[in-house]
Parts: sequence; structure tokens; C-alpha cells
Amino acid sequence: MSMIVYLALIAAAVVALRHGPGQALLRVYLPVLLLLPDAYRAITPGLPDPNFPQAAILPIVFLALLRYGRAWRLVWMDGLMLLFAVWVAYSDYIGRGYADAQNLMFAMISSVFAPYVVGRLVVAAEQLDVALGRRFVTLVFGVALVGLWEFRFGFNPFLAILNPFFPGQADGWVTTFRHGVARVAGPYSHAILAGIMMAIAYRLQRWLHEAGLWEARFRHLPWVPWPKARVITAVLLLGLLMTVARGPWLGALIGGGLAMVGQASNRPRALWISAALVAVGALAGAFFMADYLDIKPGATITASQESALYRKILFEKYLDIALDHAWFGWGVTTWPKVLGMESIDNYFLLLSLMHGVPAMLMLVLMLLGASVQCVRRGLAEPADSGSPAFAFAGIFVTIFVSLGTVFLGGQVLPVLFLVLGWSQGWLQAEGGRVRPLPAQPSAPPRPEFRHVIR
Repeated sequence: MSMIVYLALIAAAVVALRHGPGQALLRVYLPVLLLLPDAYRAITPGLPDPNFPQAAILPIVFLALLRYGRAWRLVWMDGLMLLFAVWVAYSDYIGRGYADAQNLMFAMISSVFAPYVVGRLVVAAEQLDVALGRRFVTLVFGVALVGLWEFRFGFNPFLAILNPFFPGQADGWVTTFRHGVARVAGPYSHAILAGIMMAIAYRLQRWLHEAGLWEARFRHLPWVPWPKARVITAVLLLGLLMTVARGPWLGALIGGGLAMVGQASNRPRALWISAALVAVGALAGAFFMADYLDIKPGATITASQESALYRKILFEKYLDIALDHAWFGWGVTTWPKVLGMESIDNYFLLLSLMHGVPAMLMLVLMLLGASVQCVRRGLAEPADSGSPAFAFAGIFVTIFVSLGTVFLGGQVLPVLFLVLGWSQGWLQAEGGRVRPLPAQPSAPPRPEFRHVIR
């Protein structure tokens, strides 16, 4: 039954050959990536076990390289992405051997290299910036609507539909609760990963909204009286809140502050103000956390204090272990475990443990370097250009902050590298304004009739 995963590969290949890799990206890969849980894999003897998104991307990236590869002009981000993928795969190979590391090696190809290349080559070549943003937002908007059911009843329909086809593969993913309510995870395995996905979609939606890239009303829902863009924005924000994930909330707040610079009349001044507010907030947060964790003997400890204290002690204990194998790490599953602290709630620390400090620094450089590139490009563009530069920067900062509380897994990994490649394609393309959609009347004009007397 698990072989149904390969239907995604077949569908992507058919659409790519008939309509081009861009349409396969929009019609097959994005729906598969954003609507189907990635926990389900095709168990293929002797070969890596792909999940739905990994299978779907393969024919698209192959055709993209054939069709647009000659136009690729290498930049430093391309080389860093390749080095990161090779470093992670090689480190796990020397840590665990090929038999155990083959799935991670395949993941570096299908979830890092392939999405980056497709975003880098196809989106710019076929001018799909707006179409990709709209499709991404629409799909996550649908996930947020379904999340209302999960939030109310604690039941995840995305897992329930596919579980019968993949017995035993997703038993570890369960709905978690906080403050007495279900935390919405949707098809993204965990509520924190869902929070990051909602934050990414929300940031893209703000760009589309501000650039006037939505119709005035829902075409197929004429009974909805509110503007389409505002409804989508509100539902995505609600979806983010329903994950009850504090890390993505903080990331979305800081990333949103950076993205809002793009709407200021004096962008350089707004950027300095935003940076100053973040710096002041970080200092205040550090002082608050130090006082918060200064627990007196015999004092009652709250659940939040216990969680924060756990993370502080965890970082201290695992830092020395990471530095013992600083270059290539210990492997995905073979790093020494501290008793009672098997879960690492900081991806930068976890990446250092698994694949070495250089791999962690590469990821940090990609996220922060791309943010700086996009901010510089955004500052150089006119205010009415409709540029997604500040939206990209906000997304990278959101992910950077969020990874301090969760692992970089699930669909967030390929989405990150898809957006990273997309942003690099945008940065390398010639400047040009994104044109807003023409204003549409709320109702079709009534025909005029004239009486003709003969």
C-alpha cells in the first residue's frame, strides 16, 4: 500500500512533460508538500524510502535542470547550499555508515538541493513569483480552516485519512495539548512546525495583500461579504494562534517587524528603529529570563519555569558533547544522550550534535546572509514596486528565531530551501515591479438598453 507515494512522482512527471516544470511545481509539488503529511514513506527494498514531497520533486528538478540549467549563474549562496547538503550527508555516513545514512543522503538531494534548484531556476524563468505566492498562501489557508476542527475536537483529519495506507508509520505523531486546548498540527507532524508554516504563509500573504495581488472578493464564494485578502490574513493569523507555539509566535513577531520596514516612507530610519527595538527586547528578555530562572530553594516552580530551566540545563550539558565531535558530529541518532534529556529543543544545538559545528554555521550564514541580501535589495527599490524582498527577509528571520525551539524537520525543511532558492532567483533577476491586479467591480455591470422607435 505504501507504494501509492509514487503516484506523486508519476503525476509530477506527467504535468512537467506536458506543461513544463513551473506548472508541475504549482499543480503537483506544492499541494503534495503542503497538504500531505511527510511521515508516510514508500518502503522500497534496496533503495531510499521517499515520502510524497520527495517523490514529487524528482521529475520537476530533472526537467528544470535540462530546460534552464544553462542559464544558471553561480552565486555564493548556491555553493553554500551545496556544501551544506554534502557536509550533512557525509557526516552521517561516517557516523552511521551507508545502510543507516542512505535516507538522509536522499533527503539532502530531494529536500534541500531539489527545492532550492526549482525555486532558483523555474520561478524566475517562468515568472511565477506571484503565482507561487498565491498558491502557497491558498493551500495553507485551507489547512488553517481545517485546523478549526482539530482545535475544537483534538482530532487530526490529515493523519486519519492516510493512516490506513501506511500502518505503523505515523503512530508517534499525536495531538498535543496546552492550556487545555488542542494544538493544531495539521499535516505538519507537530504544532511547532505548523506554527512556522503558518507564519511563512502569513508573511507571504502580507506581501500579496500590500502589493494588491488579490481579487477584491472570492470568485467562487460570492456570499462572503468581506474582502478576500483580509479574510485570508485573518484566518492565517488564527491558524498561527491555534498552534499555541511560542517559538513561532516570537519568530513571526520579530520577522514581521522587519518585513514592515518595507511599508515605511523612510525605510532606512524604520530599519534602524526596528533593529533598536529588537536589541532592547533581547536585552530585556535576557534580564527577565535570568531573574525568572533564579529559583530560590523551597520555592514553588511553575510549568513554564520548569520548561525554561530544562532548556537551560540541556544546552549546558550538550554543548561539551557537541564540541567533542565539533567537525562532523556524531550522526543523526548516535550522539550520546543525557539521561532524561533525549529531546533537544534547539535545532542549532541539535545540528551541531548530529553534523558538526560547521554545518550549524552554514545554516546560520544562509539564513542571516539571505536576510541581509533581501533587505539591501528592498531598500534599493521604490516603495510601490510590489517587491517580495522584505517578505523573504521576514521569513528567514522567522525561521531563524523559531529554530531555537524546534528541529528543522517535516515540510519546513524543503519549504525553507524552496523559498531560499526563490529569493536567490529574485535577487539575480533584473529589477521590475510586480504589477497589482486591476480593480474589479463588485458586481458585473448591467447592460444598457435603448428603445428604438421606427
